[in-house]
Amino acid sequence: MSNSNASVTSNELPPEVVACLKNARYLHLATSDGLWPHVSLMNYTYLPMTPYPLPPTSISTAGATSGPVIVMTTHTDTKKTLNLTSNPRVSLLVHDWVSHRPSISSTNPFSTSPTNTHAFPAESPQVPQPSSLSAFLTNLNSTALSSISATLNGYAHLIPQGGEEEEYYKRVHMENNPQDENRCYLEGAQVRVVVVRVRWARVADYRGGVTDWRASEEDGSDGGMGPESHSNAVNGV
Repeated sequence: MSNSNASVTSNELPPEVVACLKNARYLHLATSDGLWPHVSLMNYTYLPMTPYPLPPTSISTAGATSGPVIVMTTHTDTKKTLNLTSNPRVSLLVHDWVSHRPSISSTNPFSTSPTNTHAFPAESPQVPQPSSLSAFLTNLNSTALSSISATLNGYAHLIPQGGEEEEYYKRVHMENNPQDENRCYLEGAQVRVVVVRVRWARVADYRGGVTDWRASEEDGSDGGMGPESHSNAVNGV
């Protein structure tokens, strides 16, 4: 099976990715120290652009304000913060799939459940039937309500502490994540604000269709996404 990706160059993310970023609550952040990847589940805030020039990283000078950014916070002593300090290249995964793994204990011959103490006869295996919830979620994923996953690559910038920029990002991040359990990630001297300037994206839908996006300034670079034509790709990634 061979997939050929559509490709878009723009300073704005595709509208389906923007909708996903506005509606999802969490994303996965992948950082690396150069050897092992490290993945974290993160609250985040999407902004179509930032009002402040981004500070330099270990591999770049100060950044521009154009283009989409993702705001997150992290503690100074975490593995991801150490990784970001030495390697600001990051990958984010966000999706709007509604997932459900149905329980199969009642039909599993190896289950230790008291209701299932005997293996099924070989001549009459029982095939697990999807629950009504599983069927509902499968149907939901085939509608426009839930349809994509997006891998976003870019550069992470640690915002200097104590300044106007940090205050701004913390405020908009708290407004976007008002739940009480998020306050521990936003308060205290050990909290750092991370702003990821998104430069590349790969978007896969539930049918296996794939679209690549890159920021206008990044023409000629694939941002680690690889070639735009893939053979035997899984979910287009």
